[in-house]
Amino acid sequence: MKLFAGLGTSDYQDVLRAIGALLDDQRYRDVRIWEHEDGLILQGRQEDGGSISGYQTFLLSDDDLREMLGEAYQRRGMPGRRLMQGA
Repeated sequence: MKLFAGLGTSDYQDVLRAIGALLDDQRYRDVRIWEHEDGLILQGRQEDGGSISGYQTFLLSDDDLREMLGEAYQRRGMPGRRLMQGA
């Protein structure tokens, strides 16, 4: 994951909080997260009306994560807080 490349500290807490909101909103369960050089790979099963689907896998790119963080900061009233542009 290049998102934090060159930064003195990471914002894992903020990234995981934003991902948690996405997972809750989409009703994912049994979640796995892998860090990859191109972003984060998420795998989980989606709950729908009491039934749970098979595993779905998708990539959240560094750009996706930046956008999610920006939206999360706005929701929390932190519009000036931004993640620096990665490499």
